[in-house]
Amino acid sequence: MSKNKWYLAIIVLILVVASLWISQTLLKKGESKDKPQISKLDGNYYWTCPMHPQIHMDHAGECPICHMKLVKVSDKIPEQSINDNRSSVQATPSQLALLGIQKSLVEKMDLHPVVPVSGRVLNSSSIAFQVYENDLRYIHPGLQFTGEGSIQLDEEISGVISSVDSIVDPTSRTVRVVGRIEKGPKRLLSETSFRGDIKLELKNRIAIPESSVLHAGNADLVYLFNDGNKLTPTVVKLGMKADGFYEVLSGLNAGEAISSGPNFLIDSEAKIRGASGGTISNKLPECPSDQHWDIPMAMCMPGKTSK
Repeated sequence: MSKNKWYLAIIVLILVVASLWISQTLLKKGESKDKPQISKLDGNYYWTCPMHPQIHMDHAGECPICHMKLVKVSDKIPEQSINDNRSSVQATPSQLALLGIQKSLVEKMDLHPVVPVSGRVLNSSSIAFQVYENDLRYIHPGLQFTGEGSIQLDEEISGVISSVDSIVDPTSRTVRVVGRIEKGPKRLLSETSFRGDIKLELKNRIAIPESSVLHAGNADLVYLFNDGNKLTPTVVKLGMKADGFYEVLSGLNAGEAISSGPNFLIDSEAKIRGASGGTISNKLPECPSDQHWDIPMAMCMPGKTSK
């Protein structure tokens, strides 16, 4: 091979290697732009974007995504995976009012829930319907039911429960209940379907507003007011729901105060604080003099708020 060909081959090889190096460098730069900008900090503060909280910087500046001015946040950088641990939350009355959070007293009241049922007509004087085992503790002979059959949809069928079986169907997890018809169409056909409700009357039960309850995985939570507007997450066991209230089986006592309204805002703050350090002090995190701690955003925000 002549020298010219050798020189040409070497030049082509150099160009190929150079082009590969340039393309890899540009690719890495492009990937770095898509990743959240997270920097290790020496103190207890970092800067983040109110619209893109995944941005964590160790200096002031602009958000690399939307170019919004970064705000300074106190406490440690939250972990990427937040567990279900929750901490208490301290808030001023003005902050609670701004969030729409209200105090509701736990009280005793009479509840009138209904249990939806479906079944079939046995004959002109009796109906059999199925009740889920979870509702069985409320069902007993003498309770009233109302509903309608599949044929005479405009005529009400009503009566009282006469018997409750003692065997649970392992497939549907229901129990057979038989009702005696006291009022209904003159002509009822056997084996036609029936849909209706069993009316319950639960007297003097501890009850809380539906808006106070947070359904969190395997548990139901409320936020209990302690001294100084400190909100503490509390697990409750709920029973029936009626007219916007839940029956409380355990976890609360009459006379205690709980929060009601958009509790998910309080819950978000509680989970962030629980993930970042466990116990919380009796005061809000400190912010720079020209900022205030914003509970929904869980960060320091520009401007001041009244105490």
